[in-house]
Amino acid sequence: MKFDDILQDVGEFGKYQKFVYFLLCLPSFACGLFMMHLVFVMETPNHRCKIADYPGDTYDIQSLDHQRAVDISIPRDFIGTYEKCSFYSYAANQTAIMYNGTIREENFTIGVNATLQTCSTWVYERSVFKETYTSEHNLVCDDAILVSHSRMIFYFGVLVGDLLFGWSSDKMGRKTTMYVGGLLLIAAAFAVSWAPEIISFTVLEFIIGGTNHGSFLCANVLGQELVGPSKRKYTGTIQHMFFSIGLVYQTIVYYFSRDWQISCIVLATSCLVVLPLWWLVPESPRWLISQGRNEEANVILQKIAKVNGTKVSPDVVRNLTIKKEKTGSFKDLLKSKTMCIRAIILCFNWMAVCLMYYGVTINAGNIGDFYLNFFLMGIVEFPGILTTIALIDRIGRKKLHLLCMMVGGVACLCTIFTVSFARETLRPLTITLAAIGKMASSAAFVCVFIFTVELFPTVIRNIALGGGSCFARIGSMMAPYCVALGMTIGGSIGEALPLVIFGAASVTAGLMCLYLPETLNQKLPETIEDGINFGRGKATLVMDVNGKDETERELVGDNAENDEL
Repeated sequence: MKFDDILQDVGEFGKYQKFVYFLLCLPSFACGLFMMHLVFVMETPNHRCKIADYPGDTYDIQSLDHQRAVDISIPRDFIGTYEKCSFYSYAANQTAIMYNGTIREENFTIGVNATLQTCSTWVYERSVFKETYTSEHNLVCDDAILVSHSRMIFYFGVLVGDLLFGWSSDKMGRKTTMYVGGLLLIAAAFAVSWAPEIISFTVLEFIIGGTNHGSFLCANVLGQELVGPSKRKYTGTIQHMFFSIGLVYQTIVYYFSRDWQISCIVLATSCLVVLPLWWLVPESPRWLISQGRNEEANVILQKIAKVNGTKVSPDVVRNLTIKKEKTGSFKDLLKSKTMCIRAIILCFNWMAVCLMYYGVTINAGNIGDFYLNFFLMGIVEFPGILTTIALIDRIGRKKLHLLCMMVGGVACLCTIFTVSFARETLRPLTITLAAIGKMASSAAFVCVFIFTVELFPTVIRNIALGGGSCFARIGSMMAPYCVALGMTIGGSIGEALPLVIFGAASVTAGLMCLYLPETLNQKLPETIEDGINFGRGKATLVMDVNGKDETERELVGDNAENDEL
């Protein structure tokens, strides 16, 4: 008897699992609250140098005198907008004198006989945000790069958290690791609301990134291990939908508060919903059995059976067979030319998917209404995920993933035309194309995960999945710099450039997938040799939807010659 057989006896997805599974969706919701929150917290509002000699200077023009003072003091760039980092300094007895809020003009030309200087104080537009961390601490001009650095370090924390929490969940258990991560997340989320300077702020964001996504992964694994095999496709996907709910909720919070500190406190308070999980969620019985703690696993399984209304033997784990698998290494992934190339292709796809997913969202505020665009970028994830559920077993993993990457990539590439030829008139179309890119990347996330799991043999499956996840984090770390590059260039080119980068990466990754074999209805490879021959000229076992061997056929593919490196 295998553990999946026990789950079928106690109930694959009965009342008990449904209750626990809903609770395990709460860490996914919490993850959605913070995975994108730096888009709001570190948003850079429109700004310019503060006019020192003008009392009560604000970004918004107050009067004709104020307009004249700004025109005299602030130079314009090549497209006619005010410079953000420099101002004209005139001699005290020259040309324009600001006195009690009025200006006395003496025949002069703006900027002539003036010194162009960099400023140390700024005024900010307050229509979108009352205050962001960037405006509060003046992270603009020479310090603007610190915004991208902080965002990059946050996503680096996600990478470290994935590795650390993955190791810890195998050693300490899924439940313990998830809960400790949740506590650390809550503590760091409250602490960052009062971070006094950029260093402490970035350190706390690193902790938030690691604990936030690490807890989400533990909850995802625990949810999958409590559910029978025929239901896992749906349960894994639904947790990602709660992540999207968190994104939408976050947008609503920031829309009504418009203050980074208040919003962070509200989001941290919302994470308190995970505190009861310690008393309501059990440890994974599958993990307990792997650690030789059969009695504890048996107690949990008996409780599941009781709540589900099923009957099992008092010692249901007694006849359980635990198959010891030889674990491969990263070196095994590179032994074969075939698997090495497949690994490179899928790792690049992980990176491209993540680059577009996070990049399009981070860039949303630069192509129109900040809150509306971000709200749309959260909403479009639902049809993307639901489409994946509906089609992935019908048209196959390869075709669906290729379709998602190509559609999303082409949509983003097309924004160069809408921005270049009719920037304002076609702005709704630009936003629509960006939303299609976000929806496609959400669907591609699900596809590439399943594709990776099914393509590599059992002995190196976790290694391949871990490698893909690491490259995904590289993509998320690159995204803020792509957006910052567009903001630095400015104008129509700067607006379109990030989306063009995301689209080009997506199309390239999609075309690379043409080399990969289809995995739909194929028996998963077990050994390194199975992995090498998978989808090639060797005979491959075909499986029906219930996972049973149905027939055996010959796949058309490359010659299966020995391709050891």
